[in-house]
Order: sequence, then C-alpha cells, then structure tokens
Amino acid sequence: MSNDLTEHNGTGIPAHLAQYQKKSKIGNVDSSDMIIPRIKLLQAISPELQTFNNAKAGVFWHTTANEPLGSTLMGIPIVIRKSYILWAPRNDDRMILARAMDGEHWDVPLAEFTVKPKGSANSVTYYTKGSVAESGLAEFGSSVPGDPQSVPAASLTYNMLWYFPEFPELSPAVIINTRSGVKPMQELLTKIQGGKTEHFVQQYNIQVVQMKGAEGPYFSYNYAGAGFADAHTAEITSGLFRRYADAAWVANDEESDSAESSKPKDRRQVNEEMASKF
Repeated sequence: MSNDLTEHNGTGIPAHLAQYQKKSKIGNVDSSDMIIPRIKLLQAISPELQTFNNAKAGVFWHTTANEPLGSTLMGIPIVIRKSYILWAPRNDDRMILARAMDGEHWDVPLAEFTVKPKGSANSVTYYTKGSVAESGLAEFGSSVPGDPQSVPAASLTYNMLWYFPEFPELSPAVIINTRSGVKPMQELLTKIQGGKTEHFVQQYNIQVVQMKGAEGPYFSYNYAGAGFADAHTAEITSGLFRRYADAAWVANDEESDSAESSKPKDRRQVNEEMASKF
C-alpha cells in the first residue's frame, strides 16, 4: 500500500486515497443531524482565553478545530437564518428561555418566565403568547415592563453560514450576529441585495473592529466587499447553497460573541447615536 502523502489534484486528499473521494452516505442521516461549527469573535471574557494558549481577544476562532483564524477572514455567504432568542438575565442558570428559529413562532408558545432583569427593582414575567409579534418581546420596553426605554427582552439574531476560500477544510461554518453585531449584518445584507450576482459567489472581507461600550471596549464586525469567487470556488459554494438552503441545521452554540451583550444599548443611547450622525 502506498504511503504517498502528495495531494490528489489539490483536493487535500492523499494521492493513495484518491479512489475513496466521498461519494457514499454514512447512514440514514442528513444535514439536520449535523451541528455546524462556529466562527466566534473572541472577547476579553471569552472562555477560550482561559483554555487555549493560542486564543486571544480580537481574533476569529473556529469552535471545532479550536484554532485562531486571524482578525480578517475572506468569506462567501451561503445561507442566512433570522431568529429571536429570549435570554434569561446574566447569572440565571436557565440562559435561553425560548427561541423563534423561524423569526416568528416561539418554540415554547403560551409560556411564562419570571426573571429579574438587571436594573429592575422587582421580578417581571415574560409571556411568549402565540408568536414573537403577539408577545412584543422583541420591542423596546419589553425587558422591564413599565419602562419604555428598556431594551428588547428577545434578541434579534442572524446565523450566517459561510464558506471560507482560504480555509476550505474548515468550511462551512456559522457566524452569529446579535445585539451589537446586528447593524453590521444588516449593512452586509444591503450590500448583498444590491449585488449583480447570486450571493453565494460574492466575496467579503470579514474584519474585526474595536468598539467602545458601557462596560469597556469590545470587538465587533465589519463586512467589506472583496470581489467574486473564482470558477472552482463558485461550483463549491453553489453546491453548498443547494444543500443547505432548505435543510435544518444549527450552530454548535448560540451564546453571544459580544462582550457588551449583557448590557445592550437602551433606546436613549440609540437615539443619541442616531442624532450625532446629523
């Protein structure tokens, strides 16, 4: 048997295993049985910094390979899922109370959750009711009922599945944008929508930017156009889109990447920032 480790046609497969390129399914499973790895933007409080010597704040981290990928990534968007997550306050062991993975319907409708939000003198109750819209939990004033300036109780969350041409062996992977990451993602979606090609052949530089928050500096995202996929990559990304567009998939965790996520901006801060731009 050959021990030749030369790659076969640039596939990353040893030449002696070329005849075994993947063609078969392992069993009666599909993408709904797989957990997609994440690319996290590490913060000063990220647990990876305590676990891995090569982890540091301000870099992208692959959660399955447990490897840093630098502070700039070339990525091609494949599929995005918009959802809402109803979080328990920090130090509440329940963490996620409810999810609306389709952006409309809670996975636990007609439920009640009693919590004590930060800044609230008393406990309050969140009602999921029949849907996100009916519950009002995604609206300002919902985290502390009676305080119209309080932030939404439920966080708008975008899960974007990406292909990374520079790291094909680590693709696809999910980047989660929530709270402070929502605006950069919405700006990216505007760029994608304005493109003249299918989204899965558009390339973007995913960059780390440092921001100032109420509890100190933290890192967030910036997405900048970077041309188009080459012919070979376009075949891969179009295939990934066909595979995942209508399939069930989840990221391997849903915790926020943002260091200031425990204290998101209230309505006053949002209004002040908007006014400062004019």
